[in-house]
Amino acid sequence: MSERNALDFLKAVQCTLRAKAGKALPPVIKRWRYTESSDAVAIELPTGTARFLIRYGLLDAGKEHAAQTHDFHALLQRLSRSSGDAPGVVAAWLRLFSDGEYAVLERGICASEPQCAICPLQETCRFLASGGRDARTFGSSLAKTLTSEPHSGDLRAADVLAFTMSGDKCGAADIARAEALLKACHGLRGLFQATPEALRELGLGNTALARLQATAELCRTWAAERVEAKRAFNCGQDFFNEYHLRVRELKKEVFIVVALDQKNGFLDEEQVSVGTLTETLVHPREVFAKAIACRAASIALIHNHPSGDPAPSSADKAITKRLDSVAKMVGIRLLDHIIIGDGRFVSFIESRLLS
Repeated sequence: MSERNALDFLKAVQCTLRAKAGKALPPVIKRWRYTESSDAVAIELPTGTARFLIRYGLLDAGKEHAAQTHDFHALLQRLSRSSGDAPGVVAAWLRLFSDGEYAVLERGICASEPQCAICPLQETCRFLASGGRDARTFGSSLAKTLTSEPHSGDLRAADVLAFTMSGDKCGAADIARAEALLKACHGLRGLFQATPEALRELGLGNTALARLQATAELCRTWAAERVEAKRAFNCGQDFFNEYHLRVRELKKEVFIVVALDQKNGFLDEEQVSVGTLTETLVHPREVFAKAIACRAASIALIHNHPSGDPAPSSADKAITKRLDSVAKMVGIRLLDHIIIGDGRFVSFIESRLLS
């Protein structure tokens, strides 16, 4: 390993540990520099560190422990020259990366069950190149989790995305590629909206691309499905859960009227306007026509704010007040007005903007 490669290797280890351990790490580094910098300190080769360095190809698994320890000390000298840290401090960095430490890092990155998906060394790791897998994200294990009833529901997007594109044979390298895709596209939303050409430039082959596009299409179809007849809406959250996927990506405001029966069960819906809300666009005639036709007991108003902020504007409040007055005249109750933003909503009833 050249001096330059040695420095890059150690920096990758250090950057990952700083990101994972956070504020718990600086006091530990200070302690290392006090206790591990002396030339008199005997530096052992821990089992976990040996495992990590063997996986990465820096130690020979076929050698006796004494020979491995000799090579380990030579490696520490190179890393020490490159970084300026004492060999004992460098050894402590490697030990934390492989084994973790209580109250600092609960589990090592290259532990017995490695977290390959978050390891910065995965592209040049011999363990992965020879078919090693991260047990936590191994495809067959994920398949069992997905088919269990019920499962925990806390699966990471990268894990499921890798499984979608690679099936139950996916391993840590597939997880890493999925995480890179999500990062490049700024999340699932951007990934599903990306063009096939853009995804090919990110390294997706035709099979993986087809599977990803099929999944995205299923999600879009699910989001656009109409509400099941007689489904009851009992609070603002119910309306948000039903409509936010349908309207949150729209670049213009849409205004949807939902007709409900006496038990707040769904009867029908109609989109009555597109564009910035005004009293001209949202006319009571269009708002109540569907509700009257299906003999609704009440209506709920749904509209989105493309900005992502669901706070009601003065126009929103004025239109709601006007429609509430008309509702009382025609005998159809205005149940609520729900404004949907990016992951948030405002209910006029729950915010006491509507009595």
